[in-house]
Amino acid sequence: MPTLDDLKKKWRDDQGALQAAEAFDAATLNQLIQTRMKKQNNLVFRYFWATFTLHILVYALLSHVLIRYGSDTDILLLSLTGFLVTVPFTAIMLKRYKQMAVTKVTQTRADTIYTYVNEQRSRVAAFYTFKKRYEIVLIPLLSAIGVILVFNLYFPGGVKAFPAGALVTYLLTLLSCFFAIRNENKKYFIRPLQELQAILDDYKS
Repeated sequence: MPTLDDLKKKWRDDQGALQAAEAFDAATLNQLIQTRMKKQNNLVFRYFWATFTLHILVYALLSHVLIRYGSDTDILLLSLTGFLVTVPFTAIMLKRYKQMAVTKVTQTRADTIYTYVNEQRSRVAAFYTFKKRYEIVLIPLLSAIGVILVFNLYFPGGVKAFPAGALVTYLLTLLSCFFAIRNENKKYFIRPLQELQAILDDYKS
């Protein structure tokens, strides 16, 4: 029959093993969380680089048109309008993504990682809200500018000579943008936000 000292020793050994297991589980969980977080960050940053590249292309095309055909007042106004409506989106996107890029997890404590994940999710959600609202104006306006420029530069008489063709082109452009943006939002914002929320829920549970 075990003595009282033997029972105490066994209890201490069991407690030590339990604490070690808990510490290991917590460390493993934090590592898994950081891995999942890195995956979501990479996905969101893929959107940033793709969109930033697209904006550079837009600026390059508008600059080319502005330099070559800037003597035409209508072309000049359309090109400048394209710049004015696109630059604010680019600037805010750069600012938001810079905030995300410079924020790092320097500790492995659960509360620190939870705060980091929560802040990153808030940043992504805030930019997604801004993106949806801004694109309601940006996409129709840029599409109209693009169609008018193309017809005025490459079709004799421009939009006035081909109103039906310009309208169909504009509507097709809007439709293609709608489907592209819907897929883009699902891939780069809705799913990452759901995953980030799932990470936060894992911590709470």
